[in-house]
Amino acid sequence: MLVVGSIGVLINSVDAIGAGRLEPHDVFPAVVALNAGGDLLEERRPRAAKALSAVMSVLLVVAGSVAGGRAWTSLFRGASCAWLDLGLGVLVVLYVAVGAGQLLTRPSRGPSRSRMNADMLGE
Repeated sequence: MLVVGSIGVLINSVDAIGAGRLEPHDVFPAVVALNAGGDLLEERRPRAAKALSAVMSVLLVVAGSVAGGRAWTSLFRGASCAWLDLGLGVLVVLYVAVGAGQLLTRPSRGPSRSRMNADMLGE
């Protein structure tokens, strides 16, 4: 995945330079490469793997939001829209919702030190 993502980044970079503008879907090979890099670094360098995962998530949300926002705007105006971008926008909303749900339901690391001290003094 890392090699394929890197080749995709190179191809999309050349395409963006030739076209004169960067499209939101041009960043997805970078998302693949960052995800693969995070997987490879997970055991040896967990902090670097988390950083790559965070960058990948932000890049995914920004690119998907831009693509989805353009498509939704076109749809509401009655103009033709790219259905792939529209679907991408919906998937990004679901991705953010699942991530927020995981953060909200994350179990705490245990009782705080002050809570444990209060329980010990109460007994």
